[in-house]
Amino acid sequence: MTVMLVKPHLRFKESYNNYINELADEDRHPLTTEFDHTNFESFLNKLRDYEKGESLEEGHVPNITYWLVDGNEIIGASNLRLKLNEQIEYCGGHIGLGIRPSKRGQNFGSKLLELTIQEAWKLGLTELHIHCYKSNLASAKTIEANNGRLHSEITLNQVVQRYVE
Repeated sequence: MTVMLVKPHLRFKESYNNYINELADEDRHPLTTEFDHTNFESFLNKLRDYEKGESLEEGHVPNITYWLVDGNEIIGASNLRLKLNEQIEYCGGHIGLGIRPSKRGQNFGSKLLELTIQEAWKLGLTELHIHCYKSNLASAKTIEANNGRLHSEITLNQVVQRYVE
């Protein structure tokens, strides 16, 4: 199996719909998986606009969405924020990601984070902030496996661990 990181494309429409259906009522990560995708072409246009910093919703920053794929199957999604505002630096960080439930526990999260970090470096981002809930041990291990160092913890509704890479 050879996985790769790709930008969203129309050829993945069916796989994306299956991915979202598999997530069902879970909290969805990254944020872009919450966007309406009923009209898939409009959804893709919105992602491209966000990458250019255009038509951003309040509080959002320019960002790039990536999909980890194996052939035509989407395994997971990541979102690389190209800059941070005060709120996202406090809680959110540069990278958010999620793996479809049937693919969890197979090290795909670590691969997705590794490839997304490489994209960040290519774009000149150096110190990356990557956050997760303390209760999400799998995410913490994934961040640490990619050289993340625990910087601090904050408490909102639950404890958020803030790593730097």
